[in-house]
Amino acid sequence: MSKKYFYIFLLHLINYSDAARILGAVFTPSYSHQLAFQPIWKELSLRGHQVTVLTTNPMKDPSLTNLTEIDLSVSYEIMKSHKTDELLSNSQESIAVRFSKYMEALHVTADKQLSHPEVQALIHNKKEQFDLLMVEAIYPTQMSLSWWFQIPFIGLISLDAPSRIHAAVGNPVHPVLYPEYDLPFYRNLTFWERLFSTLFMWFMSWYSEHHLHPREDTTIRKYFGDDVPSVAEIQKNMSMLFINVNPIFHNIRPLVPATVQVGGGIHLQKPKPLPGEIQEYLDSSKNGFVYFSLGTNVKSASISQKLKDTILETFSDLPYNVLWKFENDQISDKPDNVKIVEWAPQTAIMAHKNIKAFITQCGLQSIEEAIYYNVPIVGLPFYGDQGNNAKIMESKRLGVKLKPAELKKDEFLAAILDVSTNSTYKENLKQIAELYNDEAMTGLEKAIWWTEYVIRHKGAKHLRSPAIDLPLYQYYLVDVISFLGGIVIFILFILIITLKIIFKIIFKIKKYLFRSNVKNKKD
Repeated sequence: MSKKYFYIFLLHLINYSDAARILGAVFTPSYSHQLAFQPIWKELSLRGHQVTVLTTNPMKDPSLTNLTEIDLSVSYEIMKSHKTDELLSNSQESIAVRFSKYMEALHVTADKQLSHPEVQALIHNKKEQFDLLMVEAIYPTQMSLSWWFQIPFIGLISLDAPSRIHAAVGNPVHPVLYPEYDLPFYRNLTFWERLFSTLFMWFMSWYSEHHLHPREDTTIRKYFGDDVPSVAEIQKNMSMLFINVNPIFHNIRPLVPATVQVGGGIHLQKPKPLPGEIQEYLDSSKNGFVYFSLGTNVKSASISQKLKDTILETFSDLPYNVLWKFENDQISDKPDNVKIVEWAPQTAIMAHKNIKAFITQCGLQSIEEAIYYNVPIVGLPFYGDQGNNAKIMESKRLGVKLKPAELKKDEFLAAILDVSTNSTYKENLKQIAELYNDEAMTGLEKAIWWTEYVIRHKGAKHLRSPAIDLPLYQYYLVDVISFLGGIVIFILFILIITLKIIFKIIFKIKKYLFRSNVKNKKD
């Protein structure tokens, strides 16, 4: 055996000896949520780790021999049966009703995923052992797998984390400095925004404690037995949290070492060639084209007819062609300059030389792609973090934000023409893209390094803040402030009593002197 092959054999032996068995679980039935973590599974498997992933969107890449995927795509049918497309894309119901229905759909989905035959086989296979769980943390049910397999776990979130998850690792939470990611607030909040943000954070904390967690506790007891801890307790055992946040775009906030920001386009890869029909259409758009997509959760086919008509009327007056990702293969009254496709390879379209503007619902992955390829944005946010992303995007002058529910043809047309002709937007995109790329490590490199760190040390609880063990009254110094306030009140009370006594004595002395003077005058 030559030295070359000996070293190759030795390298493989070292990799094998360091290999870990990793269980991944990404709950949300949404391609954008799954897409954010697929590069992590791929890279870990290529590094020799044995990776098993519960996913609604399996990659099905035969070259990844160390990757096993459990297909939970049936989750989309569950969500569809609860009409979540209509809830997210177009609804006349109140926000409270829509929120309640959507959360109910997620609850049913979480239950069905755990009852899936392949998941049950995994759970009840006594020979199955893992070293680490990497689990989407935005919905808590699958965190219970860490207790079942008695392994540390890393929380993953494809956007920023809600306050309850930040608090779980000890990050500071504040309704004004760090509003919830699904509120359309960004810096310098007005009084009413501060008030709403505070009430909203309190409500979400109450909802998690009294509705979300108890309901999911029932689900995990169903599959893991009555001795399983509550999801609130399991959540506190999170070793590390990966959030898809980049401080160049998002708000700056202090984070404990157990929180790793992996944002900045972790999902971005070299675009694949465009399908022939789309390639021909974009190449022939000599005046340029506008790309319109509402992502994977908001469906263009489900938006209101009024909004659809406004969009079509606007497109008919554009000097550009339009490529619209539309879930149906037909749309009535479609202008000649509009082409619809049921599916579109977005990164390849964004990289095309003729693109003028990108109309988007402002999902985080879509914004990151627009930044990377310097494509000006027209934002039409519908729900979740989209409003916040749109607010940040507009504040950084990367594009224009509009309200879908109030969209008018004139303002929509003006916005598209503005971002496509005003070079300021493209220059700002280039600047922020340079900052995105100027990092010591990419988001993927950070994710892999810290994953293997947790594996090496069998957890990373030593990097979390002690704040997670403090009751709220201690965290916010309620007892200390009350004690000091009590002392101040006591001192003021003593001072007032003393002053009253002094004044009484003075009054008596004055009264005595007055009587003495009167008596002396009579004598």
